[in-house]
Amino acid sequence: MVKRKISQLENKLRASKEKRTPTGIRSTSFPDGAAFSAYMSDDVAEISKDFTIHFDTIITNIGNHYNKHTGAFTAPQHGVYVFTWNFYCNPGGYIKSQLVVNSNVVGAMLTNTQGASNIRSHTGIVVVEVNQGDVVFVRTHPTNIHLGNLLSSPGWRSSFNGWKLY
Repeated sequence: MVKRKISQLENKLRASKEKRTPTGIRSTSFPDGAAFSAYMSDDVAEISKDFTIHFDTIITNIGNHYNKHTGAFTAPQHGVYVFTWNFYCNPGGYIKSQLVVNSNVVGAMLTNTQGASNIRSHTGIVVVEVNQGDVVFVRTHPTNIHLGNLLSSPGWRSSFNGWKLY
């Protein structure tokens, strides 16, 4: 009888810590967690200089620290984080992008499809120490020109991801 009550209590505790995500997958609550994954729902035609990319479709947003309206992640606490961004560009185009923490460029990438007969993608990865309240986002290069469109569709998705390593 005592074992059964303990087992029932453990199940209730476990159930209270679990919640359903938008995808329907059960996940444990992470009180100090920070992780996100978002992608663009549509193409951006003739992208301009110094343009913050808004990855408007969120897959994961543990802690709700990524804002799809601004395209920015705000660090909930000091730590080492991993950020990745992936761009697809149409044939013959090129896009220069930067990963920015506050106003400091910590990563840069060239997505170049010049001479290609099909779309191409490139991925940037940065491991960086950030402070609580720092704002991290992806933008196009502020002074260099860009040629072509930033592509995203159900078959290929331009995306932005990040998580706290420790």
